[in-house]
Amino acid sequence: MNTEEIVKACTAEVGGYILASYRDKKTGVLNAANGVSALGALAGIFAQVQARAMLRFGAIQQTETTLVEISTKAGDHYYFGDAINACLLDGSEASPSFWNLSAGAAKDPKIGDKVKPQEIAKRAAKEVGGRDFGRPQIDSRYHVTELPADAVRKHGPWLLARFLELNLDPLLLMYVFGSVAQSFAAFAAGEIQDVQADAPIKRADIVRLYMESAIPSSKLDLRAVDMAIDWKA
Repeated sequence: MNTEEIVKACTAEVGGYILASYRDKKTGVLNAANGVSALGALAGIFAQVQARAMLRFGAIQQTETTLVEISTKAGDHYYFGDAINACLLDGSEASPSFWNLSAGAAKDPKIGDKVKPQEIAKRAAKEVGGRDFGRPQIDSRYHVTELPADAVRKHGPWLLARFLELNLDPLLLMYVFGSVAQSFAAFAAGEIQDVQADAPIKRADIVRLYMESAIPSSKLDLRAVDMAIDWKA
């Protein structure tokens, strides 16, 4: 397969996998909030994977702030820095970030005034290592019962293995997750006739939940979630 075919295959794989994972096996009802949160969390951890690949392949230069490790008193490790931010928050026309792409799911040109990723990032940095770290701040009516980090541990290693099998260029990970975020929003919003959502989510809140889960998940130690690899060029 060429690059475009690989990206399409990976996008379809992720979308189908999340949809299947969060639909009740008996009723077919979608747990919309947990699905959205999981997709955001996976985008976050794979933003770090992409950031590390960018450093390894020379797509971004190493500086003191490119990738910074923080250790807690409990011995846990978290990662911050410009490389992760470039994949998750900042991006460019040539290499869009997850935020650039997932924000399109809101279908609202003013979504940046309603969801402020930088504020979520500041909160995540403040709460790192604490009991509230990674817990999405979202309307309780949406029933987020699975922590983003738990979704990463549950699904991240399997998806990583599939991307490697399909020979996906790791520099395209955010394009894959951003594309899925746009298409999955219709399911979570209850707009797909054949898929009932348990509690349909407003599109602006879908984007908020994506980022609430993605940003702290991007800081997790890949070794702690069984996703530490040396992705070959």
